[in-house]
Parts: sequence; C-alpha cells; structure tokens
Amino acid sequence: MNERPEILTPTEARQGSPRRLNFRVLVTSLVMLLVVAGVLYAIFYGANTPASTPDPAPTQSTAPGP
Repeated sequence: MNERPEILTPTEARQGSPRRLNFRVLVTSLVMLLVVAGVLYAIFYGANTPASTPDPAPTQSTAPGP
C-alpha cells in the first residue's frame, strides 16, 4: 500500500488534455456570442426606417408685411 506517485518531467506535466475541453468551451462561447450579437443587431438596426426624418416642405411662403 506504499505506492509511490508517478513522477513527471516538466514537459510531461505541461501537456494539455487531448480532448481539448477548453478549446471547445472557447469556440462554443464565441459562436453563441456571435449569434446573440446578430439577433440584437437585427432587433435594433434591422428595421427599415430612415436615419432621420426631414422637415416637411412649406406649402406657402408669406412675405413680411410693410
């Protein structure tokens, strides 16, 4: 019962997991962020409205009195 722990070299200890879970989380989060940003952009800027409403043209112009 007196087992010795496995001793790793510094290079072996630094090796990442072959399953790349951190990479999966990073990519999934980035894709979700892009989807949410696209939905928010469509909600706020997707409406077909003019940037500004011009003042209506005057129908008559009157000269000032004498």
